[in-house]
Amino acid sequence: MRRSRRRSGVTMLELIITLPSATVLIGAMAMCITVMMRAKSQDDTLFRSTYDLSNAATQIASDIESAVSHVSSSTTHIEFVVPDRSGDGLPEQMRYEWGGATGENANKILWKYNQEPVSVLFDNVGTFELQKGTVLPPSSVPNHLRSDVAVLKSINAFPSGAFREQVINAGNSIGQYFIPDVPGSGVKWDLGSIRIMVRAADANLDGIVRIRVTASNTATKLPIAPILAEVTIAESRLGKDYQWLDIPIAPITWQTQGVPMCITIGYGGGTGDVARVQFVENGTGMPANANLVNSIDGGTTWIASKGARGLRFYAYGLYDGYSGQRSFLSSVDLKLGSSLTTTQKIETSVRLSASPEIP
Repeated sequence: MRRSRRRSGVTMLELIITLPSATVLIGAMAMCITVMMRAKSQDDTLFRSTYDLSNAATQIASDIESAVSHVSSSTTHIEFVVPDRSGDGLPEQMRYEWGGATGENANKILWKYNQEPVSVLFDNVGTFELQKGTVLPPSSVPNHLRSDVAVLKSINAFPSGAFREQVINAGNSIGQYFIPDVPGSGVKWDLGSIRIMVRAADANLDGIVRIRVTASNTATKLPIAPILAEVTIAESRLGKDYQWLDIPIAPITWQTQGVPMCITIGYGGGTGDVARVQFVENGTGMPANANLVNSIDGGTTWIASKGARGLRFYAYGLYDGYSGQRSFLSSVDLKLGSSLTTTQKIETSVRLSASPEIP
């Protein structure tokens, strides 16, 4: 019987012929695998970015929705107060801010909670925009301004200024023109007391100091009629060294915002000089709408002082009224975009349940 022969392998010639084809095939397969792995990696990155962007929008919107007080906001940040979350009975303050397109915090959303350090909340955020969606200014809720006793105007020590004194006698008087500083507009005010820096003039202590509150003129900045209030102080009440003297003023008629007045300090009786009153000269940063005035004929005529001069004084009183309309924030428009691709964007409008007032 004749046995058949079987080939147990390939010849060297066959191997040499097929090797280049196998190399090309293996290379092609490797390239396909690399492309597939890169595509998967990009898909994973984009998926993660989409997931983070969605979480960022959800968290920010949820916190804004529960805001009970608006602190500040712009197109790239918002800071607000929410009810207690830690169980200590106190509200929580938080701030969301985009780190911008360049710099150390580029494409990051930063978060600050109460007094804790700022932390990075989300990465790869290429665009972040906030807009006040709806601002409600109901005319039925005007902004009511009412004070307890407040400082209406004051001048004390100022950088580079020097303290000078004015002797008060039958000829010499000193005064202060001012317009009270009250907030808002259309607010009325009333003077309740003044404080001046004063001392006795000499050892006689028989003098009388006369203090008047008068109307004034915004053009001349000088005292004019009528006299709104008058108080006399015995020189014997004054110390030998300068000290603050508080002087109650009988209530005067409520004055309209922007109406000026003058405080004058003059001679009321006694021998020679009756007091010495201190003022500031050449102080930087002196308040606006305030000017020192002097008289050398017992208060018959007055002269407005030139330069930065002001009586060392405080004017205390009340203000009351309404200023414009209050504005309330009822919604915020939020836009987020990925820094990895221009196709990933989220836009949403958040309604604030408490509609907090905008300062």
